[in-house]
Amino acid sequence: MKRLLFILLFIFIVPLHAQRSDFNEINFEQADRIANSYKGEDLYNLPVLAHHLTATLPTDVERFRSIYYWVTHNIKGDYDMMYKNDRARKRLNSDANGLQQWNTEFTREVFTKLLEDKTTLCTGYAYLIKELSNLAGLECEIINGYGPTNKLKFNELNGPNHSWNAIKLNGKWYLCDPTWSAGFTNLSTFLFEYRFDETLFLMEPSEFFEDHKPVDAHWTLLNQVTDRSN
Repeated sequence: MKRLLFILLFIFIVPLHAQRSDFNEINFEQADRIANSYKGEDLYNLPVLAHHLTATLPTDVERFRSIYYWVTHNIKGDYDMMYKNDRARKRLNSDANGLQQWNTEFTREVFTKLLEDKTTLCTGYAYLIKELSNLAGLECEIINGYGPTNKLKFNELNGPNHSWNAIKLNGKWYLCDPTWSAGFTNLSTFLFEYRFDETLFLMEPSEFFEDHKPVDAHWTLLNQVTDRSN
C-alpha cells in the first residue's frame, strides 16, 4: 500500500508524451494556493470542503488539482495500520471467510481513523479523492491493484495491495496516486513525513504502469481512445 522508504535521491525524467503535458497552458498556482488556505480543515462536512476547494476555479483540471493538493498535504499515511493489515492478510491468506470478515472490520477502522485523525492507508486516500471530486462534479474512480513495496515485487504479492485513482478531464481519463504523492514513513522513527511527489499527478499511463498494475486491465489506460464528447 504505502511506499515506505527512506529519502532516496533520484532523477525523474518526464517523458515528452506525459499526460500532464495536456495541461501545459494551465498554471496550478491558484489551485495550490486555495488548497493551502484550507490547510487543517476537518472531514466532517465534505460537501463544504469540496465547495471551498473548487468553487472559484475556472477549469476541471484546476478543481481537481486543488482537491489533490489538499488531500496530499493534509492526510498522513498510517504505518501501524498498514503493518497490522499486512500481517492479518498474510495470516488469513488461506481462510477466505476469515479474510472477508477481516476486510470488512478493518475497512470500518480505516474510515474512522481517516475521519477522526486524518491518517489512513491507500484505501482512505483514494476514497477521499473520489468523494471530493464527485462532490465537485468531477467523474473519478478508485482503482484497485498491485503496487510493489520496498520489500516485495509484483510477483511476490499474494493479492491486490494498493489503491489509486482515475479522473476524467475533458473526456479523457488520467491516473494519479495520492498515497505515494503525499509522502513517506521514515523507518528510523516510524513517523510520516509529508513530501509531495508532483510526478504522480496525471502521470502518463506507460510510466504509471511500471509500478501500478490494476486488477482490471482496462484501467492501465494504455489503449485509451479520447472521447471529447463527454
